[in-house]
Amino acid sequence: MQSDVKNTIYKNVEENKLDLIRISEYIHENPELGYKEFKAVEKLTSYLKEKGNEVIIPFGGLDTSFSASFTQGKGERHIAVLAEYDALPKLGHACGHNIICTSALGTYLAAKRAMEKFNISGKVSIIGTPAEEGGGGKIKLLEAGVFDGIDASLMVHPTSGTTRIAGRCTTTYSFTIEFFGQSAHAASQPFKGINALDAANLFFNAIGFLRQQVTSDVRMSGYIVDGGNASNVIPDYTKIQYSIRCMEDQEMSSLVERVKSCIQAAALATGCKANIIEEKGYAARTFSETLGNICRDALEEQGEEVLTGFPDDFGSTDFGNVSQIIPTTNPYFSLNKTRVSLHTPEYERLANQPISHTAIERSAKAMACTIIECFLNDSILERAKNEKSNEVSIDMRPR
Repeated sequence: MQSDVKNTIYKNVEENKLDLIRISEYIHENPELGYKEFKAVEKLTSYLKEKGNEVIIPFGGLDTSFSASFTQGKGERHIAVLAEYDALPKLGHACGHNIICTSALGTYLAAKRAMEKFNISGKVSIIGTPAEEGGGGKIKLLEAGVFDGIDASLMVHPTSGTTRIAGRCTTTYSFTIEFFGQSAHAASQPFKGINALDAANLFFNAIGFLRQQVTSDVRMSGYIVDGGNASNVIPDYTKIQYSIRCMEDQEMSSLVERVKSCIQAAALATGCKANIIEEKGYAARTFSETLGNICRDALEEQGEEVLTGFPDDFGSTDFGNVSQIIPTTNPYFSLNKTRVSLHTPEYERLANQPISHTAIERSAKAMACTIIECFLNDSILERAKNEKSNEVSIDMRPR
């Protein structure tokens, strides 16, 4: 990239930096749960309008989704930067979504400025995606066709340790399991009972044996929601919440059937009846090496240390569903050299420290440079799309 183009991007981010920090601090101090992020959306969209952008809100059928776009020339290539801004129950912004959305805001404005100044053809959009924390906002936007016609997408996420360009993450699947038995007095007539708690315990034992037969990327966990009400009564009802994760969507279908076999076996052995409610979760994240390497270079040019390769992680995100459809890159910017777990009070505090301001600035510069690099060089998006077509992954587009 020519130095004058890069300098324009840097200058625009720096000019907007104090505003971006103030917006980040406001959103951090006013946490809102998924699909209720009205204050955050008002703050973000007001700033976009102040900067001369037409904003579509609500967007994709969601009250707290929004979009703004800028087209230069024919706009044949379309790249979207995504914003998240929902908080966690009782923990506020312990996942740093205040950083994600303001980095996206800075990215969009800087890319737009470079396109205007140097007549760079393309279309750039910022899309506000609500309810990542379990609500699947991006999945609903996919269902609404919002990502149709978009060639690639970027989004930053805060982390700790060393900054990295994310590789794969897990796909998820959850179960609500109910066992129905027959109550009886546990001392005088236990032989008349059908113990639903026995079925629950047998299920967990079966899962324990299943663990040795699965690959190392599989995670299985759960808990008993309802296990009975009195120690002298054989429980006639138990309820379990259970979830499984793995790196490959294809592997998940086999795991689901094996878990269901454990449920049915526990019911059969105890004489209980089982009811299973299944919920498909987020898709596994895939990644574009082409886009990721450009973004890595753009971060390193600012003095940021970035891990080599594309490390996997065991979290889950609805950005994974987007990544199954179009090329994506997902830089993870470190806020602390020592590891600090996301979704903790410690990380909630970290997400509003001065290092978060650095994260916003450097991420916005890197992602804007990545977008403009794609618009200046047609072969980049072609390579990214070829990577996507060669992936061994399933189509997660809602039908």
